[in-house]
Amino acid sequence: MELREMRKLALNPATPTAILEEIFETNRQETHAHAIWVSLGIHPRTPESLREAVFPYLFWRDLLKVVDCPAVPERAKQKAMQLLQRRIERATSGEWKAFARACSPKLFSWVMKQDQPGLFAVLLENPRMTETALVRLIHSPAMKAEFSVQIVDNRLWQNRRLVRKALVYSKASDLTTALVSLKGLTKSELEDVAKTLSLRPLIRLSAKGILSEKDEKR
Repeated sequence: MELREMRKLALNPATPTAILEEIFETNRQETHAHAIWVSLGIHPRTPESLREAVFPYLFWRDLLKVVDCPAVPERAKQKAMQLLQRRIERATSGEWKAFARACSPKLFSWVMKQDQPGLFAVLLENPRMTETALVRLIHSPAMKAEFSVQIVDNRLWQNRRLVRKALVYSKASDLTTALVSLKGLTKSELEDVAKTLSLRPLIRLSAKGILSEKDEKR
């Protein structure tokens, strides 16, 4: 069986398990078989023992595909996640930035825990970042004051109302950022902020001030 034919078979979801096992055994010692390893890693009919045998041959980008693939069983995804975590912990600064651009929402917190300047700004540009996902991150334990500043400075997110509301309520937000974010809230939201005793006093006082200004303009 030629390499090109094996690659096609490994990419075909209908390829029987027996053929996938034959492809694996044929290419076990081959250095040119990377594309085949990736295909076997995400193929819906790959036996679990064979799938996990393939994982050590995969790069971190390939493991991302495994983790995100709907056809891969949850147990195998967990194995891939463990290996991915070990791989990415040794990554260079450039690799971490590439990871921040490519990873799925379930791995966003990994990026936030890294102490690398500018890395969170790269994560904000990730095409899989959504308003809901960002709000969840703002309320997560990984949130930092410096991240809140980067969010309000980001053209994609600075005017999103739910994001601004999350920044107001997050205890991790920079105080100035939280105060600036009040301006994006509705009257009813400002009233809620003014009545929320768990918020910092200056935030509640500022919300009352904005409400007074709105009333005076009527």
